[in-house]
Amino acid sequence: MTVKNAGEAGENPLVPNAKLRQIYLKMLEARKLDDVAVKRATTAGRRRIATIRGQEAIRVSTLLELGEDDLISDTAPTAGMGWLLGGDRARLLRGIAGTKSKPDTALLDAGCKRALGWIADEEERLHLALGAALALKAQGRQGIVIAYARKDGMAEAAWRKTFSSAAKRALPIIFVALPRPGAVRKGAEHNELCGAAHAAGIPGIPVDACDSVALYRVIQESLGRTRGGDGPVLIEAVRWRMDGSPHGIDDPLEHLKQFLLNRRICDTKWFSQAAKIKNR
Repeated sequence: MTVKNAGEAGENPLVPNAKLRQIYLKMLEARKLDDVAVKRATTAGRRRIATIRGQEAIRVSTLLELGEDDLISDTAPTAGMGWLLGGDRARLLRGIAGTKSKPDTALLDAGCKRALGWIADEEERLHLALGAALALKAQGRQGIVIAYARKDGMAEAAWRKTFSSAAKRALPIIFVALPRPGAVRKGAEHNELCGAAHAAGIPGIPVDACDSVALYRVIQESLGRTRGGDGPVLIEAVRWRMDGSPHGIDDPLEHLKQFLLNRRICDTKWFSQAAKIKNR
């Protein structure tokens, strides 16, 4: 599907219209692949596999501008995330949804070279991410580590210790705290980790988990800071659900779709064409 070039009248120069369309298409394709993986896993007799459904805005916005030396530490191997990291679609589906393959090696088998080894224990996994960031810094490389983590994956004391370790060494790492799963009423969720990050001397930025535009802008600022040697950043995704929204505003795909329609960046015909796209 053709994406128009930047430079359209009235667009935001910080997030060009072509970039917005690209974000939507990647979010859509990642969701489609995750849905296929779930169906195949069910057919293969596996009850449940991890997906990034509902987190597409977070994932795409944080991955879109990464460099060759950048690394990813994730909460679980998923087909959608593997595809966003450049993995082979067929291999991802076999590894993630199959019964014989090991999910913890599926991303590497599919060609996702940026993915750090997956560890179920959150604290241990983040320690590995800190070590990878330290190695990048010691080698004088421009790479950074994006470390996704569940808010409830560690006790607050462990989070504070992790932030403190990263801050003392000015490590090139961006922590992305994922929102709690399940339905959330407006105002029920709040930024839980920003205070701990600030106490350690790390910028903590709360962002709407459904707002891919805001997430993209925040990650661009964070990448510039961290690549410039100013140390780690915490991006805390928060689900601020809009109760009674007629557009399902708590879904990141619908959120961006309405944004693009309301600003006449895309029309309904464009979305109809996008819906027909199959994962390449």
